[in-house]
Amino acid sequence: MLMTQRKSILWSRWLQTLLATLLVLVAANTNAAEARIAVASNFRDTALAIAEQLEAKSPHRYQIIAGSTGKLASQIVNGAPFDILMAADQRRPYELASLGLATPDSVMTYAMGELGLWWPKGPDVLKVEKLAELPPGQVCIANPAFAPYGDAAMAVLSAKSMDMDWLDGLIRVDNVNLVTAWVAAGQAQVGFVARSAMIAAQRKGETQVSSDELVWLEDHPPIAQAMVVMTRAANNPAAAFWVRQLSMESIQILLERDGYRIPQVIQ
Repeated sequence: MLMTQRKSILWSRWLQTLLATLLVLVAANTNAAEARIAVASNFRDTALAIAEQLEAKSPHRYQIIAGSTGKLASQIVNGAPFDILMAADQRRPYELASLGLATPDSVMTYAMGELGLWWPKGPDVLKVEKLAELPPGQVCIANPAFAPYGDAAMAVLSAKSMDMDWLDGLIRVDNVNLVTAWVAAGQAQVGFVARSAMIAAQRKGETQVSSDELVWLEDHPPIAQAMVVMTRAANNPAAAFWVRQLSMESIQILLERDGYRIPQVIQ
């Protein structure tokens, strides 16, 4: 009789524990949400690492869509169902906010990128001016029409008073990651690259770079990369969680690991 009562009590406690666990799981699933994060190509690997980290500590799930900033912004204008845009410039997020497609108070600079000149087998001292000695078809940049890093590269070249016909002959590829790929494959002798793209390529073993063939253009200001939350995602808890977590130390460490500077004041 006593043994039966004990079994009954243990069974009752097990059921209570099971019920409590189920209630927690139901609550977690009820609060779970998904967000589609559109990111500049150079930020793809970092965004994937952030998503993995956030999914491990929340019920939310994230889909990362990478592309050139200009094309992603154009897709949003044409109805693409993205929840957040993490651009490689500040202009597109503000433009989307001005169109009513994004919430103005959500525009925030999340990282500062660096532009470099990668010139394997180049001169002993790498200088932008020396590029004029090459045929323009051997110099690769991201397309300035879509890619902020390409726009920055064109600004650097224009400041050196490069010939307009020479500038017109430059190789233009879709995004700054492809610049790294083209130079690594020997399809171009030299390219204007992003520090983040170079770090990603070396981490994957896609290329090896010596210090004497790569120079960071310190006279060019860092490239401010901004993000914005789409109006459609104003009440999306997954999007809100993503934004809140960007200022956390663990995420900041990821940004610095991948070659970005942290804005002194996230704005």
